[in-house]
Amino acid sequence: MAARSRAGESQVLSLDASETGVPPSSAGSSRPNTSGRSKKTKLSEFRQYLEQEELPLVIETRHGVRRVTWTADLEQLDFAHFLPICLSGLQEKLEPYPAFAFDAAMGLLESGRRDSRVLKALPQVVVQLKSALATREKAVVHRVLLVLQQLAVCDGVGLALADYYRSLLPLCNILQDKHLGTGDSATKELVAEALETMEAYGKNDAHLMIQQYVPAFQSCCGA
Repeated sequence: MAARSRAGESQVLSLDASETGVPPSSAGSSRPNTSGRSKKTKLSEFRQYLEQEELPLVIETRHGVRRVTWTADLEQLDFAHFLPICLSGLQEKLEPYPAFAFDAAMGLLESGRRDSRVLKALPQVVVQLKSALATREKAVVHRVLLVLQQLAVCDGVGLALADYYRSLLPLCNILQDKHLGTGDSATKELVAEALETMEAYGKNDAHLMIQQYVPAFQSCCGA
């Protein structure tokens, strides 16, 4: 089933220059490529696994919308392995790979919300989220902030995230600056929602800890 799904979408996911509108590197160039190697886009782990059909999921179309459906029993899935892989796909440039990655990651977070599987994967998860936030690309950032909200409500994760504020929150602060980050109203709203969720599920002094990195943050818990 997975193989048929991939084959049916091969044209949509093609990177062929004629389909993406990007001309060949030699077109219009007055100098030959002397680097000895051609530039290739670095593929995320998620995309590599997906194209090699090494993820236990399929892409299904429902009411005209393509969605990720996990084929494995999520209760038995190794979150420390699969969750970081899915999150790596958030930085993909070519849609619908990042959309599929987001869909897959959110499915895992929802499944693991009430047990310790997400908590055990947190160190690897934070690495992927920090890297994605650092791109400062609006579409990437918005998905990461939504993931952060879902992540914070997972069992034990809200408290544990305090150890990673230093890694994540300075980037959240930068993103609200129109000169350094995206600075748009949608991003600011998503940052605020993510921080409020982190405070609500964090330690008693979470608002003070958050304000160290995001001075403009206003507590949502009456502190």
